[in-house]
Amino acid sequence: MERKSKVKSLQEAFAVLKDGMSLSMTTTHYNSTPLAAMRQIARQGVKNLTIMPTPSAGIAIDLLIAAGCVETVFASYVGLEFLGLAPNFRRAVLEKKVRLRESDEASLVMGYRAGASGIPFMAMPKYYELTDLPRANPESFKKIIDPYTGEPCYAVPALQPDVAVIHVQECDPYGNARQLGGNHMEGIIAKAAKHLIITTEQVRPVEETRAQPTRTTIPGIIVNSVVELPFGAHPGACPARYSYDREHLEKYAELAREGRSEEYLREFVFGPKDHGAYLDMIGAARLMALRTEY
Repeated sequence: MERKSKVKSLQEAFAVLKDGMSLSMTTTHYNSTPLAAMRQIARQGVKNLTIMPTPSAGIAIDLLIAAGCVETVFASYVGLEFLGLAPNFRRAVLEKKVRLRESDEASLVMGYRAGASGIPFMAMPKYYELTDLPRANPESFKKIIDPYTGEPCYAVPALQPDVAVIHVQECDPYGNARQLGGNHMEGIIAKAAKHLIITTEQVRPVEETRAQPTRTTIPGIIVNSVVELPFGAHPGACPARYSYDREHLEKYAELAREGRSEEYLREFVFGPKDHGAYLDMIGAARLMALRTEY
């Protein structure tokens, strides 16, 4: 029996995301952040999302908050790297327009590990009692007793997002993905998610997967949709493909700091009808100038 291709349009793939769902995405600073997917989510007008990002989160969350898509964020850090803190995130939390589930890197990683393993929680060291996290986020940090030693420790819940989107450099039509220059979080999030969407710079033949199976970092068996999106991380970077667009990022940060994100959204998110129109707006010459050798 011949396998069915999982390649879909951006609109088809993200039709699964509904109001009130939990969403995860790769957000390691500006690297391989699925920003074309975030723009699509904003255009769909999805509301009240709970965001479960990687520990080093940034522009993806800030953009979704500006578009009014977010209700809750699990976060240890949300910033724009060399451009400072994430203005829309910070403003929304201070004004209590977005609920923050304060976390640290370890609790996010271990929460995803629990979700990927199918267990309800993960035990954490008792030294969390010396931090403010159990008081800042009592929903996530629960004091328990180690059944083996009788000593106190803490538990954090499994993170199992309804939908996760991961951007990669290459993927075959059946979802076998190759993430170059990524980190271990992509694989954990992929296994923890209930529904997984891969956005990729390029769809490659399955024969290449078979010829070099060890290069596959996410197996197709857990992937629901594949979307081919050249420059799908712009204005961020995609390692081994292109660098980040500093000029564009500086414009985003400036408008966000000044409370003028609506101008950015109007021009770059709601203005273009789709990803192709967005790339046309950026311009081929500018995009080609960002390319790196690989």
